Amino acid sequence: MAAGAARKGIAGRAVALLSRLRAKGGKKFADFLVTLVVAAVAAGAALWLSTTLPLRFVENLTYDFRLAWGAPPPQRDFVIVKMDDAATQAMSEASACHCLAPIDKAWLGDLIASLDSKGVKAIAVDYLLDTWSSPEEFQDFERRIAGVKAPLIAVVDPARTPGVDFPVSKKVLYSDARALMHIDFDDVIRRYDPRPSQYPAFATRVAMSVSDKTWPSKPFDIRYRQPDPEVAAENAGAIGPSYSAAFVPVLPDALLKDKIAFIGSVTRAATEDSSTPKEDMHTTPLRFRQGHTQGTPGVEVHVHALSQMLAGDRIIRPGAVWDGLMTVVAALAGALLGRSTQRWWISVGIVLLGAATLLVSAFVFYERLALMVPMTSPLLGFAFGFFILSRLAAAELQNQRAFYSSTLERYLAPQVIDRMVDGREEVKIGAEEREITVMISDLENFSTLVATLPLDTFSEVINEYFDGVIDILWKHEAMIDKMTGDGIIAIFGAPVASNDHADRAIACAREIDLYALEIRERMIARGIKFGYTRMGMSSGIGLVGNFGGERRFNYTAYGEVVVIAARLEAANKTFGTRILFSADTLKLAKKDVPIEAVGEIDLKGVPVPIPAYTTRVEAAAAS
Repeated sequence: MAAGAARKGIAGRAVALLSRLRAKGGKKFADFLVTLVVAAVAAGAALWLSTTLPLRFVENLTYDFRLAWGAPPPQRDFVIVKMDDAATQAMSEASACHCLAPIDKAWLGDLIASLDSKGVKAIAVDYLLDTWSSPEEFQDFERRIAGVKAPLIAVVDPARTPGVDFPVSKKVLYSDARALMHIDFDDVIRRYDPRPSQYPAFATRVAMSVSDKTWPSKPFDIRYRQPDPEVAAENAGAIGPSYSAAFVPVLPDALLKDKIAFIGSVTRAATEDSSTPKEDMHTTPLRFRQGHTQGTPGVEVHVHALSQMLAGDRIIRPGAVWDGLMTVVAALAGALLGRSTQRWWISVGIVLLGAATLLVSAFVFYERLALMVPMTSPLLGFAFGFFILSRLAAAELQNQRAFYSSTLERYLAPQVIDRMVDGREEVKIGAEEREITVMISDLENFSTLVATLPLDTFSEVINEYFDGVIDILWKHEAMIDKMTGDGIIAIFGAPVASNDHADRAIACAREIDLYALEIRERMIARGIKFGYTRMGMSSGIGLVGNFGGERRFNYTAYGEVVVIAARLEAANKTFGTRILFSADTLKLAKKDVPIEAVGEIDLKGVPVPIPAYTTRVEAAAAS
């Protein structure tokens, strides 16, 4: 078995299993089955990991980013009446006790009456109206709001019994303020409960007061709106125009007419490093946008929920089944791409491109369709599928490389094998006509060498000779067709096609000639009668490919080009040369080397005389 098949570990066992599957069911079936199994395993692992705390954090982060930057534009139905520093100062100056908290009910009653006089559509008070210091305080408040025509909504503690724990006003529609839902470890407000108790939620009660539509009764994801583009300075990021409660009496009626006015604590500051205390601030997905980095005022969260209710839209969640299916599809896509067995930097690029595609697609889905698809599980599924299949393909490729190397290194130069295995050279299996150069070499007096040397010495000498010759042949990317005792048949231009095979053959012959002269001198100095190396070369069209039977075959070449090379090698003895090559080789050669014409030679088995040429290493060295 090839060396690569002996690889151990998970990858090796997986490759062995794949080979057995291919043997039983065929390559297409085995590859299809393995791809499905890998996709399923990758998707399962991704879905499980997506439930862990670190990946939930990442999923929430991508969710919030999409909510913040894919938000729909705001409606122009709201104004925020801020209880800011100016408002609390005005309230303190107007109250008998000059208190800052709790909110002064008499001052609040006048504020509500002032808003109503300016034609607001509804008034929503984000302060508890279930605690009164005395019956007189409640009666004074009732007197101040007696003429209010707009619906008035306020929040109360649902644990307190109306009429028992606090007096009930006929002018006030009571609601539950506990609608902002913390549903995950990071304490970010992403959901709204429209009916958390016997009272509707704050935003729900406001919606019921301005419209007779059917409103949601179950918790829903808040689809936050974009900030109002017309607000700036310390109000930047608000969903609607924001005015200090201290200045409501002097505001033009046009700014408030037909608006739903929300009264609440808003402590945004003009600068991020302001020391203004932050009250009733909540972390929301809008934290990625200006004005929300230090939190979103609670009253504005209610406004976002109300805006969503009035618009009638919602965030669409595919559900667990669809989430799982998307993860499987992503894992399958990763597995299919993983079979490409590209280089590592291409693999990294594919994964990053897949991640970018998923991110952009998820953002577009939310922005256009309000569809909130999962991010971490499909991305992990894609990455896992790609990684597993790419590693399997790499292990399979390494096995193939080991097999090819162990088989082909007997014939081809290592650098040629590397290019073939990497796919940089096209190799066609089977017989075909190809332009090639054939070199045939022979060692002079080989029989005498065998007969006169001890076996050990002969083995040492001939192995040293052949090692050097083969290294030179591989250096010039020759394919060794056969080794016949003292001779070698080498082919240039096959199995990997090239357009410089003649140049490489001549350069190779010259280098072998120089090496053979050097080793001959060394052997003679040792008293060994070592002969010259003679080489013949010819170029032309030959039939190359695998020849033989089903039990055994050999990649070789046939044709007149082989016959001429063999005859030229033998003719060296007659002309006293060591290298002879045909005019066809000279015609294809492009590099300038010292060439001498020998003349036309009649060769056995060749119908016409062949112009022959030689090149001498000594001449090259002298020049």
